[in-house]
Amino acid sequence: MRQSAGFTLLLAVLWGCSHTELVSVPPKMDLKSYGTLGVVEFASNSDAGINSRATREFQAQIHAAQPGTRLVELGSREALFGAGGRPPDVETLRKIGAKYGVDAIFLGDITYSDPITNVKIGDLSKLEGGMRTEVRGDMSARLVETRSGASVWSSSSWARRQINRLNVSSEQGISGSTGNANPQAEMLPALVVNLTHDFRSTTVRQNVPK
Repeated sequence: MRQSAGFTLLLAVLWGCSHTELVSVPPKMDLKSYGTLGVVEFASNSDAGINSRATREFQAQIHAAQPGTRLVELGSREALFGAGGRPPDVETLRKIGAKYGVDAIFLGDITYSDPITNVKIGDLSKLEGGMRTEVRGDMSARLVETRSGASVWSSSSWARRQINRLNVSSEQGISGSTGNANPQAEMLPALVVNLTHDFRSTTVRQNVPK
């Protein structure tokens, strides 16, 4: 009993001698060490407008996270790597590095699903149920050194957006809603923000002695 009381007293003393503060945590990926970086336009199974917007959003998030990062736009994969836009080999990467003065390049992809409809049946006695149609987007990117061809960073993210929703009930009737006319464009900001998490500094709350 005395040991328990002593332990409790010790905890109270230690707690009273410290307080919590927000402590800054550096980003997982510091881009300053890579000098000038090239950005290849994102490729997707959507249209050219989505590719261009995703690339701009990606650069904006990097500049917001690490101001002063030097980025050079390199155009589309087809223009840079030739027909088909196949992943470059080391020799091609070295030529790109020398031509554009970049130490590494970002390569990004976006894949959108076809609309997916989920049907949910509730209480059959009350004729309750619903239907929801949505689109999923998956984004990935990597940073590849032009000198060695080594991949030094990679990440991915995903998001969903609703196209339409329909609810049916014998008591409440039929109700529904329609989402954004362009769910692919609507989910881009969330995809890019989550993709670039490693470039942003964060904060954690830690116990600090008084």
